[in-house]
Amino acid sequence: MFGLITLFILGVLITGFVLVLQYRRKVADLELLTARLRKEVDGIQQRLLALEGRDVAPAAAPAVPAAVAPVTVPTPVPVPVPVPVPVPVPAPAPVQVSKAAVIEPVELAKAAPATPEPPKPSPPTPPAPAKPAPAASNTPSWIARPDGLVAKAKNWLFTGNLVAKLGLMILFLGVSFLLKYVSAQVTVPIELRLAGIALADIALLAWAWRIRIKRPGISLPLQGTALAILMLVTFGAFRLYELIPAGLAFAVLFVLTAFTCLLAVLQNAVWLAVFGIVGGFAVPLLVSTGSGNHIGLFSYYALLNAGVFAIALKRAWRVLNVLSFGFTFVVATTWGLLRYTPEHYLSTQLFLILFVLFYIGIAIAYCARQAPRLKHYVDGTLVFGTPLAAMGLQYGLVRHFEFGLAFSALLAGLTYTGLAVTLWRRTGFKLLAEAFLALGIVFGTLAIPFALDGRWTSAAWALEGAGIVWVGLRQRQTLAWAFGLLVQGAAWLAFLIAIQDLNTAAALQANIWLGCALLAAAALVMAYNFRRHGSHLHPEFMSSLSVLFLTAATAWLLGGIWSEILLRTDAATQLNLLTVSALAVAVLLAALARREQWHAPRALLLAVQVLAGMVMLSRASWAWDQHPASLFDGSFLSALLLGAAAFTSARFLALRARGGDALLALAARPLLVWSGLLWFAAILVPFTSWLLRLIDGDLSMQPYAGEHWLALYLISVSVTTPVFAIMARRLDWPQLRWFTVAAWLGLGLWSTNMLLALYLRDYLLTGLSWLALAGALAAGEYLLQAWPKAGWQLDVRALRLLHTLRTAAPWLMLWPVGAMHVNAWLAQHEDSVSPAWARYLPAWAMMLVLAWLIRRCRAGAWPVTPIAEWYQRTLIPLGALWSLLLIAAWNIFDDGAMAPLPYLPLLNPLDLSTGFAMLLAIASYRLLPAKQLPLPALWQARLPVVAACCVYVWFNLMLLRTVSHYVGVPYTFDAMLASQFVQAMLSLVWSVTALLLMRHAARHQRRQQWSMGAVLLGLVVVKLFLIDLSNVGGIERIVSFVGVGLLMVLIGYLAPFPKAAAAAPAEPQQGAA
Repeated sequence: MFGLITLFILGVLITGFVLVLQYRRKVADLELLTARLRKEVDGIQQRLLALEGRDVAPAAAPAVPAAVAPVTVPTPVPVPVPVPVPVPVPAPAPVQVSKAAVIEPVELAKAAPATPEPPKPSPPTPPAPAKPAPAASNTPSWIARPDGLVAKAKNWLFTGNLVAKLGLMILFLGVSFLLKYVSAQVTVPIELRLAGIALADIALLAWAWRIRIKRPGISLPLQGTALAILMLVTFGAFRLYELIPAGLAFAVLFVLTAFTCLLAVLQNAVWLAVFGIVGGFAVPLLVSTGSGNHIGLFSYYALLNAGVFAIALKRAWRVLNVLSFGFTFVVATTWGLLRYTPEHYLSTQLFLILFVLFYIGIAIAYCARQAPRLKHYVDGTLVFGTPLAAMGLQYGLVRHFEFGLAFSALLAGLTYTGLAVTLWRRTGFKLLAEAFLALGIVFGTLAIPFALDGRWTSAAWALEGAGIVWVGLRQRQTLAWAFGLLVQGAAWLAFLIAIQDLNTAAALQANIWLGCALLAAAALVMAYNFRRHGSHLHPEFMSSLSVLFLTAATAWLLGGIWSEILLRTDAATQLNLLTVSALAVAVLLAALARREQWHAPRALLLAVQVLAGMVMLSRASWAWDQHPASLFDGSFLSALLLGAAAFTSARFLALRARGGDALLALAARPLLVWSGLLWFAAILVPFTSWLLRLIDGDLSMQPYAGEHWLALYLISVSVTTPVFAIMARRLDWPQLRWFTVAAWLGLGLWSTNMLLALYLRDYLLTGLSWLALAGALAAGEYLLQAWPKAGWQLDVRALRLLHTLRTAAPWLMLWPVGAMHVNAWLAQHEDSVSPAWARYLPAWAMMLVLAWLIRRCRAGAWPVTPIAEWYQRTLIPLGALWSLLLIAAWNIFDDGAMAPLPYLPLLNPLDLSTGFAMLLAIASYRLLPAKQLPLPALWQARLPVVAACCVYVWFNLMLLRTVSHYVGVPYTFDAMLASQFVQAMLSLVWSVTALLLMRHAARHQRRQQWSMGAVLLGLVVVKLFLIDLSNVGGIERIVSFVGVGLLMVLIGYLAPFPKAAAAAPAEPQQGAA
């Protein structure tokens, strides 16, 4: 009974509302017409008053020369003026009337004198009044001029009085909490409550419609809120209280959805339509009874999509199209995962085809409406998202059918190709047609792997890709050969996927080498085509592509040969065949380079040789504890011979290159790099293991064997790298100096390892590790001095990095090492001394080192030379920043208790350390060179604001520590979060601060200060929702929300966003009359 009464009342009210809507629309049109006529009348009156106030022309005009023909002055035509209703008109400002509008009568002299008198200076023409500047926007600059979907949403949400809007929202929530509280305390029939809410909400909707013209910024949010409340009331009556049946609730919610979309179209309000369509798609989810009737669900969604398509024919609302697309396919996917069975195939397939056609039509309609504007007329989300989402659902439908997905992809390709052909020659649809054509080609290409296995697919795609590239290059179609590249890459991926699951027996019979050879041939053909036919298009890019595909051809050929060798041989024979095959490929590359006069194969030839050496390295034993006891039983001798040969060959080529042959110099470099890799990898690794066995004996019985091995390896590198530096200087071979970089790399890696061990594992390393660090520091320091003496230029960035490494690493080690020693001392005074001293004492030592470095920078002495400026601008400021961050962390996590010292605000070790860190920051700032601050000018200007924010945060933390010590609240996050006293204190402090900032900013027109207050007020709002909202059922939550909402409305009234400063009036131009 209640449901029928509700439906009847709702129908009557909606009918009356529509009638009133039509009446008010006519009245609004008449009001606009009246206002326009009144404006025209006022303008005409001002013109007449301006004409009457002008000075009368003089009776005697200057003599006209005889040579000048008489001038006929037309009589002004009187302008018909309607008789207006007498209204008070303010005195108008002087208006300069153009000659085209009014021509003043001129009285000519009857006789001109014989001698013309000198012309009298005419009175200066009053300057035209400046056009009034447009009113300054009361909207923050960071939300002006929206561009794009997100910006439009931001513009709708954040324009106008944002604080008042948020205050109204919070007040609405508070009132709703109050109503819930009252409903729990006062017994009122639920039918009357819901009916009262519905009637009041309909009245609110009617009022919002009434003010839609005068106050659109308030009307649209109120309409959306009113409709949302009606939907919530209907849903509550159905789901929570079971007052109306599911069918009636469904019908009412659908009517509300349609009504919302109607209001949106009438007012051109896209967000109201979005709200309506979201509600419409949510209706079956809200009123679902669990029956699983998918035909009813998808029929309803088809009806909604038809409505969206109808709206798309009239309005280019992309957000509405995307939202409906998302809802449709998300719900369809969810239903398919949870409820779909093969018995539903036919109906589901038809609905899927219908939805795809809907969104193809919506995309075409959107393009048709946006193309004349030449702005974003192709909706990529719908154009490309629809086939992707549909194909995913189609896979679930046809996966049980043989070749079902292949036929689906083929049909999709034909459909999109047909659409592309249809739209190709239509004006404004060229880009959309190209997108459809691309989708057709893609789906046609995908039909191949859906029908064939991976190896056949890769072969077909490889040939197809090579052919498309050849056609695209010959016809100079960039899109075509780019798609050919994509197909070729897909062929490679398909082949790799096809062979990854083969076992050894299947791989022996699969003839993998044949597929690799086919892919290599296709890649070689593409490289040839890019080099021959693509040079006239983009020379540099095509050259890079030709080299890339030549590299791919080499890789496929070598991979096919090596795969057969790995499958059919083992042990030393396998390693030898791998090397011989690599050399054979290198010979083929040399022949190609000689025949085509192509430098790329020569570079690949050297790369193949290096690759063969790397294969040898990969076959060697790298487990440091598994090397044989004898040095020559493993790969040491082979690596030593290969390294010596590579080093000798590189030296020979370098000597030959001194005659000016750049190619030989280029070939010497990879050989030298290879020899270095052999030395530091294949030679030093087994040598270090053999040396460790000599020192520690059986490695399996030593607990620190791994650490000692790394230390010995670093010592070996530290000893040999200075030798390389001496050899490079003696042999006049500058390229050899790069071997010394290994010492710096070792220093960096070993320092990182030690820092990780000290900080993460609280492990104090052994003496051999510290000896290795000392050796690495000594070698690095020697090389830093030797490079400039030899005339070798070291890049300033590398020099900065090295100085940072050798200064920062020991400095960072002070903290954990000092903390471990202090903790060992504190273990003897566990009860009377605070363990926080283990943090403070090392930190003070690090701060003292920073102070010493500041002094050395001022003196310009070691260790900061020769890049003292780098220390001044970067390292020391970073250290000071570390001090500030450390102090900030302590302020957050430490309560300041330092037994046996008592806690006193501002006079405890924590606050004193904060002062020390601030002094270091000031000293480092003063150390910066003049006019060379590391921050941009904009950030330098904001430093006071940042400092004020930091001080404010420190002030809050000091308050929390004081509460912890004097009130008894533990200084932990959970305790502070649960304390009502702390939350009240923070809310009061933050709210008062925001009020003061925003009021002061509004009075003095300071936008930045107002924005800071708004951010702080936003934090209060976030705290309300995250913390105060959890107090379910309490009166405190009601008071908080109502109070904060009223306060925000008050701030919106007392402290509006400051207006932009008015532009200064232009000075009058000075010039001769």
